[in-house]
Amino acid sequence: MIEFGKEHSKTWIELMTAYQDYKIKIFNWTKEDIDVKYNDLYIELNQSLFKRDLHKRLLIMDFLRGTDMWDESVILSVFKELTEIALQDQEVIASYARMILKKIKHHSKQIEIAKQVFILAEKEEKQKDPDYDIFHNGYMLLFDLGYKKELQQFIDKYKNFI
Repeated sequence: MIEFGKEHSKTWIELMTAYQDYKIKIFNWTKEDIDVKYNDLYIELNQSLFKRDLHKRLLIMDFLRGTDMWDESVILSVFKELTEIALQDQEVIASYARMILKKIKHHSKQIEIAKQVFILAEKEEKQKDPDYDIFHNGYMLLFDLGYKKELQQFIDKYKNFI
């Protein structure tokens, strides 16, 4: 571990020690098998919206959107759950999910995200009382991801819901 001089405050030294421990633990977790990482995230991301703890969701989403989480394969493994969160969750959580999904660079997975947006919107459109936030969030996700063609299709199809 990197040592800091005694000229620093006790709080600074504790902070840097904790930060180094955190970085080591992230490095160790990213070396886990993809199935282990998927299971860890799936447990948190696939819960009913009404059963989720807001603080825990913020913590998980903040972790995934942060620069420390650079393992794209982990994000790819839960992209459907993240897309659902980006459309259906509270504004702050949804925006974090959009930021996380922007990390995906595989074109085929980007297309799958766009398809998932349309699947969720079609499902919501059939509801007796559709939640207009889902359509707004779908628009925002497609816009944030830069999917111009899919965004225009979404606008044309759901302009009365956005």
